[in-house]
Amino acid sequence: MFHPERDLKFVILELLTDDGRSISSLSRELEKQGYDIHRLILTGYLRALADQHVLKEKDVPPAKIYVPIKGRQKDIYDVVNEAAHNLAEGRRAEELSLYAMWRLFKRPIFAEELIRAGITGEPRGRQATQEERQEAKKVLIRSGFKIPDSSRAYVPEANDLGADYQTLLETIVATQLDISYLVRETKQTKLV
Repeated sequence: MFHPERDLKFVILELLTDDGRSISSLSRELEKQGYDIHRLILTGYLRALADQHVLKEKDVPPAKIYVPIKGRQKDIYDVVNEAAHNLAEGRRAEELSLYAMWRLFKRPIFAEELIRAGITGEPRGRQATQEERQEAKKVLIRSGFKIPDSSRAYVPEANDLGADYQTLLETIVATQLDISYLVRETKQTKLV
């Protein structure tokens, strides 16, 4: 799955280490990954990211080194994966991730999205029908994403994840808005 504007920023942030990289080093690495970007365009893009305080520019003559200021920002896939793994383990966490994305996006989830969410191997769910897949693909295309025709989409089969899904959403909201200090910690004192 490729988004022409969003993914390049994330790819660059993933390639940059704490020590940073020069423009030519970054250009070579991008070429290896299939991004054919002229060096001057890359230089302008990196400068724009520095102006937005995403990257820090260091002068190390004769080169400029770019270093991420706060690392790669988490996207929805990272957030859901992290929350699911905090609530469950192994395959159950992967099931919860698939279920949560399916509920949030109200559509089947493509294999590329599952990989971004840290789901490895075959997900526990059924493959979406051709009609479900086409409808989901239309949504993503309208948003500017490109989905290969060969990409599979999945729908969760587990129906017992409703309570875990609600807990996952509560965790995400509390964590992302940094309001966990407002949440009362409860302990069960009676056996139900």
